[in-house]
Amino acid sequence: MGFSKKMAFITLMLTFAAVSVPAFAQESGIGGNIMIGGGMAPEYEGSKDYKFIPMAMGKIEYDGYYLEAKELGVRANVSPLEGIEFGPTVSMHGGRDSDVENEYVAKMRKIDDAAEAGVFAKISTKDLFRDRDELSLEVEYLADTGDTHEGYTVSLESEYQFFPVEKVILGVSLSAVYADENYNQTYFGVDADNAARSGLREYSAGGGFKNVGVGFKAGYSFNMNWSVMGIAKYERLLGDAADSPIIDKDGSEGQFMAGAGLMYRF
Repeated sequence: MGFSKKMAFITLMLTFAAVSVPAFAQESGIGGNIMIGGGMAPEYEGSKDYKFIPMAMGKIEYDGYYLEAKELGVRANVSPLEGIEFGPTVSMHGGRDSDVENEYVAKMRKIDDAAEAGVFAKISTKDLFRDRDELSLEVEYLADTGDTHEGYTVSLESEYQFFPVEKVILGVSLSAVYADENYNQTYFGVDADNAARSGLREYSAGGGFKNVGVGFKAGYSFNMNWSVMGIAKYERLLGDAADSPIIDKDGSEGQFMAGAGLMYRF
């Protein structure tokens, strides 16, 4: 299974399922969780073809500080302030190879995996409209640390979650991602060599907002330790990303992802 195929779904799961259902979150001391699941996601950004993706992740926290380990990255909250989180983050961005259904993209040069590093910040407020609800706003900056795309992205997300009944949590999120010219040209551009290889027209992609999205989640807690979470997200490519011939030729501006996982909290 290609690295890039794993990346899309793991990113999605991290967006929604960083912690277990908050009804049982402890206020202080050491705690954490492990989550295992799977779902469906596009083969690569802009693909209309989907694959099954496995997923595994975990998190350990102490008095509000936490280290969140993902299959492809790690982030740490170093903020001592309630309702405010920030810290460093490192991640891997999946490349693209010939193991895809799109006959045009399959002929293009391979894109190596990219090691990225950056920072994130998140603010949240609780008990806004009803008991135990939460509204949050997060921003994350990631930049290539090597020479794969030599660019950066800035991700914005706002999420609202609440408990309609005691053991059930529901959530909805809105997101947007800005990508610079180097990033977009790497994943959506077509230079002369790739045009000759694939038969696609040459195309130069500039920077700008590359996608917006809306997501939903639903979770149920069986008890203080075990819960299950289901998620779905739809993203729409924008601007130069959406106008790419990679999208025009058997691709899709709409990107849908969905999955579910079982979580154990300790």
